[in-house]
Amino acid sequence: MLDAQVYIKRNHQIQNHCLALMENLNIQCFHTYIAIGKNKEPETQTIIQASWAHGRKVLISKTDFHKRSMSHHTYEVADKIKVSNYGVPEPFNENFASMDDLQAILVPLLVVDRKGNRVGYGKGFYDELLTKISYLKVQKIGLCMSGLVDLIPYVEEHDVALDYCITPHKVYRF
Repeated sequence: MLDAQVYIKRNHQIQNHCLALMENLNIQCFHTYIAIGKNKEPETQTIIQASWAHGRKVLISKTDFHKRSMSHHTYEVADKIKVSNYGVPEPFNENFASMDDLQAILVPLLVVDRKGNRVGYGKGFYDELLTKISYLKVQKIGLCMSGLVDLIPYVEEHDVALDYCITPHKVYRF
Protein backbone atom coordinates (compact mmCIF):
# COMPACT_ATOMS: atom_id res chain seq x y z
CA MET A 1 0.00 0.00 0.00
CA LEU A 2 1.35 3.40 -0.95
CA ASP A 3 2.12 5.95 1.74
CA ALA A 4 -0.20 8.99 1.40
CA GLN A 5 2.66 11.39 0.58
CA VAL A 6 4.10 9.04 -2.05
CA TYR A 7 0.61 8.61 -3.57
CA ILE A 8 0.13 12.39 -3.80
CA LYS A 9 3.58 12.90 -5.36
CA ARG A 10 3.10 10.12 -7.92
CA ASN A 11 -0.34 11.46 -8.83
CA HIS A 12 1.12 14.90 -9.45
CA GLN A 13 3.82 13.43 -11.70
CA ILE A 14 1.32 11.33 -13.68
CA GLN A 15 -1.03 14.29 -14.10
CA ASN A 16 1.77 16.52 -15.43
CA HIS A 17 2.96 13.82 -17.85
CA CYS A 18 -0.60 13.18 -19.03
CA LEU A 19 -1.40 16.85 -19.66
CA ALA A 20 1.88 17.29 -21.57
CA LEU A 21 1.15 14.20 -23.71
CA MET A 22 -2.38 15.40 -24.45
CA GLU A 23 -0.95 18.77 -25.51
CA ASN A 24 1.68 17.09 -27.73
CA LEU A 25 -0.95 14.85 -29.36
CA ASN A 26 -3.39 17.79 -29.70
CA ILE A 27 -6.14 15.86 -27.91
CA GLN A 28 -9.43 17.82 -27.91
CA CYS A 29 -11.86 15.04 -26.92
CA PHE A 30 -11.06 12.21 -24.52
CA HIS A 31 -12.71 9.62 -22.31
CA THR A 32 -11.53 9.09 -18.77
CA TYR A 33 -12.38 7.27 -15.60
CA ILE A 34 -12.95 8.92 -12.24
CA ALA A 35 -10.59 7.30 -9.74
CA ILE A 36 -11.91 5.02 -7.04
CA GLY A 37 -10.13 6.27 -3.93
CA LYS A 38 -9.87 2.94 -2.13
CA ASN A 39 -8.14 1.40 -5.19
CA LYS A 40 -5.40 4.07 -5.13
CA GLU A 41 -5.85 4.52 -8.87
CA PRO A 42 -4.15 7.52 -10.46
CA GLU A 43 -6.39 10.53 -9.86
CA THR A 44 -7.93 12.15 -12.95
CA GLN A 45 -9.78 15.18 -11.55
CA THR A 46 -6.79 17.51 -12.06
CA ILE A 47 -6.47 16.28 -15.65
CA ILE A 48 -10.20 16.86 -16.20
CA GLN A 49 -10.17 20.37 -14.72
CA ALA A 50 -7.09 21.43 -16.68
CA SER A 51 -8.69 19.99 -19.82
CA TRP A 52 -11.86 22.00 -19.30
CA ALA A 53 -9.69 25.12 -18.95
CA HIS A 54 -8.15 24.27 -22.36
CA GLY A 55 -11.56 23.72 -23.96
CA ARG A 56 -11.26 19.94 -24.27
CA LYS A 57 -14.38 17.77 -24.33
CA VAL A 58 -14.41 15.19 -21.52
CA LEU A 59 -16.42 11.95 -21.56
CA ILE A 60 -16.96 9.61 -18.61
CA SER A 61 -18.86 6.35 -18.20
CA LYS A 62 -21.72 4.97 -16.22
CA THR A 63 -21.43 1.23 -15.58
CA ASP A 64 -24.32 -1.20 -15.60
CA PHE A 65 -23.01 -4.21 -13.72
CA HIS A 66 -26.12 -6.31 -14.41
CA LYS A 67 -25.91 -5.86 -18.20
CA ARG A 68 -22.09 -5.76 -18.07
CA SER A 69 -22.03 -2.59 -20.18
CA MET A 70 -20.98 1.05 -20.03
CA SER A 71 -22.81 4.14 -21.30
CA HIS A 72 -20.81 7.25 -22.12
CA HIS A 73 -21.63 10.79 -21.06
CA THR A 74 -20.31 14.27 -21.64
CA TYR A 75 -18.83 15.57 -18.39
CA GLU A 76 -18.95 19.34 -17.93
CA VAL A 77 -17.91 21.70 -15.15
CA ALA A 78 -21.34 21.99 -13.52
CA ASP A 79 -22.11 18.26 -13.67
CA LYS A 80 -22.42 16.25 -10.47
CA ILE A 81 -20.82 12.89 -9.73
CA LYS A 82 -22.45 10.20 -7.62
CA VAL A 83 -20.98 6.99 -6.27
CA SER A 84 -22.83 3.88 -7.45
CA ASN A 85 -23.80 0.97 -5.22
CA TYR A 86 -20.59 -0.68 -6.45
CA GLY A 87 -18.41 2.23 -5.28
CA VAL A 88 -17.80 3.59 -8.78
CA PRO A 89 -17.94 7.39 -9.28
CA GLU A 90 -20.32 8.08 -12.18
CA PRO A 91 -22.10 10.99 -13.85
CA PHE A 92 -25.40 12.02 -12.34
CA ASN A 93 -26.54 13.46 -15.68
CA GLU A 94 -27.93 11.66 -18.69
CA ASN A 95 -25.96 13.65 -21.31
CA PHE A 96 -25.23 10.66 -23.51
CA ALA A 97 -22.20 11.14 -25.73
CA SER A 98 -21.15 9.75 -29.07
CA MET A 99 -17.70 8.24 -29.22
CA ASP A 100 -17.20 9.40 -32.83
CA ASP A 101 -15.05 12.44 -31.96
CA LEU A 102 -12.99 10.56 -29.40
CA GLN A 103 -9.22 11.01 -29.78
CA ALA A 104 -7.95 9.37 -26.57
CA ILE A 105 -9.05 7.21 -23.69
CA LEU A 106 -7.43 7.19 -20.26
CA VAL A 107 -7.44 3.67 -18.85
CA PRO A 108 -6.96 2.64 -15.22
CA LEU A 109 -4.67 -0.33 -14.71
CA LEU A 110 -2.65 -2.23 -12.17
CA VAL A 111 0.29 -3.25 -14.35
CA VAL A 112 1.44 -3.07 -17.97
CA ASP A 113 4.13 -4.95 -19.87
CA ARG A 114 6.68 -3.74 -22.42
CA LYS A 115 4.27 -4.50 -25.29
CA GLY A 116 1.44 -2.38 -23.86
CA ASN A 117 -0.60 -5.31 -22.55
CA ARG A 118 -2.41 -4.37 -19.37
CA VAL A 119 -3.95 -5.90 -16.31
CA GLY A 120 -6.89 -3.90 -15.03
CA TYR A 121 -9.18 -4.38 -12.09
CA GLY A 122 -10.69 -7.65 -13.28
CA LYS A 123 -14.22 -6.86 -14.44
CA GLY A 124 -13.41 -6.54 -18.17
CA PHE A 125 -15.33 -3.30 -18.82
CA TYR A 126 -12.32 -1.49 -20.32
CA ASP A 127 -11.34 -4.58 -22.33
CA GLU A 128 -14.78 -4.49 -23.92
CA LEU A 129 -14.69 -0.73 -24.45
CA LEU A 130 -11.26 -0.87 -26.11
CA THR A 131 -12.49 -3.62 -28.42
CA LYS A 132 -15.64 -1.63 -29.32
CA ILE A 133 -13.70 1.50 -30.25
CA SER A 134 -10.88 -0.29 -32.07
CA TYR A 135 -12.26 0.97 -35.40
CA LEU A 136 -11.55 4.56 -34.27
CA LYS A 137 -8.08 6.05 -34.28
CA VAL A 138 -8.11 6.55 -30.52
CA GLN A 139 -4.94 6.82 -28.47
CA LYS A 140 -5.17 4.29 -25.65
CA ILE A 141 -3.34 5.77 -22.67
CA GLY A 142 -2.88 3.83 -19.44
CA LEU A 143 -2.25 5.54 -16.12
CA CYS A 144 -0.19 3.43 -13.72
CA MET A 145 1.31 4.08 -10.28
CA SER A 146 4.12 1.58 -10.85
CA GLY A 147 6.55 0.83 -13.67
CA LEU A 148 6.45 -1.78 -16.41
CA VAL A 149 6.89 -5.51 -16.08
CA ASP A 150 8.70 -7.54 -18.74
CA LEU A 151 5.77 -9.71 -19.77
CA ILE A 152 2.16 -10.41 -18.89
CA PRO A 153 1.96 -14.14 -19.65
CA TYR A 154 -1.80 -14.54 -20.02
CA VAL A 155 -2.65 -12.10 -22.83
CA GLU A 156 -5.73 -13.25 -24.71
CA GLU A 157 -6.40 -12.86 -28.43
CA HIS A 158 -9.15 -10.27 -27.88
CA ASP A 159 -7.02 -8.05 -25.59
CA VAL A 160 -6.21 -4.60 -26.99
CA ALA A 161 -2.77 -3.20 -26.17
CA LEU A 162 -2.20 0.37 -25.07
CA ASP A 163 -0.49 2.98 -27.22
CA TYR A 164 1.01 4.77 -24.20
CA CYS A 165 1.43 4.22 -20.49
CA ILE A 166 2.08 7.09 -18.11
CA THR A 167 3.89 6.28 -14.89
CA PRO A 168 5.19 8.75 -12.32
CA HIS A 169 8.67 8.64 -13.83
CA LYS A 170 8.15 8.15 -17.55
CA VAL A 171 5.76 8.08 -20.50
CA TYR A 172 6.10 4.83 -22.43
CA ARG A 173 5.08 4.52 -26.08
CA PHE A 174 4.33 1.07 -27.50
